[in-house]
Amino acid sequence: MSTSTIPLAATGRVTRTWLVAGLAATGAAVCALAVTFVVHNSAGDAAAARGIVTLLVVGLPLVAGVYAIGGRHDVRFGAALVATSFAWSLTALGESPDSVAYSIGRVSGWLVFPWLIYLMLAFPVGRIRGRLARAMFVAVAAVLALLFLGSAPFVEDYPPSTPWATCRDHCPPNAFLVLDREPALMQSVVAPLRESLAVLLFAGVAVSLARRWRAATPLRRRAIGPVMLLSGVSAILLAAFFVARRRSPDADATVLLGILWSLCIPAIAAAFLAELLQRRLLLGNVLERLGTLLSADAGPASFRDAIAGALRDPGLEVLVTDGPARWRDSRGRAADLAAATANGRNVTLSRDDGAPGVALVHDSAIVADDEILRAVGTLALAGLRHERMKSRLAASLSQLATSRRRIARAADVERARIERDLHDGAQQRLIALRVRLSLVEELLQSDPEAGAAAVVELGEEVDQTLDELRALAHGVYPSMLRDRGITEALRGVAAQSPVPVRIQAFGLKRHSTDIDTAVYFTCLEALQNVIKHAPTATRVRITLRESEVLMIDIRDDGPGFDPKSVLRHDGDGLRNMRDRMEAVGGSLTIESAPGQGTRILAWVPLG
Repeated sequence: MSTSTIPLAATGRVTRTWLVAGLAATGAAVCALAVTFVVHNSAGDAAAARGIVTLLVVGLPLVAGVYAIGGRHDVRFGAALVATSFAWSLTALGESPDSVAYSIGRVSGWLVFPWLIYLMLAFPVGRIRGRLARAMFVAVAAVLALLFLGSAPFVEDYPPSTPWATCRDHCPPNAFLVLDREPALMQSVVAPLRESLAVLLFAGVAVSLARRWRAATPLRRRAIGPVMLLSGVSAILLAAFFVARRRSPDADATVLLGILWSLCIPAIAAAFLAELLQRRLLLGNVLERLGTLLSADAGPASFRDAIAGALRDPGLEVLVTDGPARWRDSRGRAADLAAATANGRNVTLSRDDGAPGVALVHDSAIVADDEILRAVGTLALAGLRHERMKSRLAASLSQLATSRRRIARAADVERARIERDLHDGAQQRLIALRVRLSLVEELLQSDPEAGAAAVVELGEEVDQTLDELRALAHGVYPSMLRDRGITEALRGVAAQSPVPVRIQAFGLKRHSTDIDTAVYFTCLEALQNVIKHAPTATRVRITLRESEVLMIDIRDDGPGFDPKSVLRHDGDGLRNMRDRMEAVGGSLTIESAPGQGTRILAWVPLG
């Protein structure tokens, strides 16, 4: 029985996709209902204009919010936009002939103020930052609760001229009125006060955005600029609308100013959406450019210059780890992370398996561009991993080349030995045999009996030559290894060893000639090292175990040694064993210490 799992990242993407689809469908239905309700209940010729305003006021924040939620870094602000869209859809009830529904719609129109101010103050991260901004929003909430919502139970009628309703003379009464009649101070004191405070708060938000724009990075200025300008225009239009409504509620100028102010709301939402689109486009361009540099192996310095240019921060530096608590900059120089944060600089860390891997030292104003910083940091970390992988690969290739040279050198030495043995042994015997054959030929003609005896002696000489050739061939590839396998070949060697050798094999099978030869000669080399260099050893144990890999475990109780010292000065035998293992894709380690014996572990992958 098999099971399959979906990665958490994939699960998160699927969940977000369904969430976005659900919000989009629900929002579209709410927007359609609001527009339909407004068009159906609006008075006369104003139905089409009122429907368009409702579509823009409800639809644009919805579109911007759904798009923001679709990304990973704007979910909070996107949720605020979607909630704003749903809240503003209630203003459509201001066209209802029913008193309760009409009153809910008119009160919902007041909710436009705090929602809009919250969005402008929280733009673009989705939360209000700074003590002054939070104090400003608290003031907005207080004015709304006390002077707007708090006045609903005490007024007989809502102001007839409003962007949220088209009725003028025969509007439904206020369903929330709790008194017999409206107090006089509601129109003489409360209404002017709340309208003046609303204008002042809008102007304060515009000033706050202007301050943020001035302190922002060039990237962030492009995002804040349109919202700042629209908030200023909105404050001016709102003030003009309130003044015109007090002087002449039914004048065409008052109606026009109300419509223009209401259009500022979808315009600000459109500015939010434009900034989100622009930021995603900018992020894509930055990552594409940096990715091109990575693929072209442009080097750390060029990579740093590209990041600095993209973020418009000439002093930006990319630091990479060079050991625990050690860093180096893009020029390869040692760097101090604590000193890099001086002079108002900030550090954004990208972690590699939980540990700091890359540090971006940048201007403190770029902190607001956290999405771009995270993406750039992740790409820089990928570049660091790529560079390290290249270094490891180069080191592995160098080790492989060195190993191949040693193997080739060992093969040349072995070939020279075989040639020498053939020349000094078998070749000399064969030459002598050829000479004696000529002599025997002459002897057979002059003395047949002596010639026959000489022929018998030649047979013995031929047998000796064959024995010598067999011994030589045995040194190249033992016949026992070819015929009986590794275990029996090693047992044949162990029988002639002056040191007791115990051989154990578990699940061992026959393999290719390369693997059998590498394993056999590695064990033989280890045994010869014990005989030559560990005269006090009393036993050797060779264990061969096969499962997914072929494991070799060779132990002795000799005096032991320092593997690093031996490999550095006179470790040809140990290097030969390692080379044989690496030649068949395996590995070998040596564990030893003076007075503790020696253990050689080797692994050969199978299949």
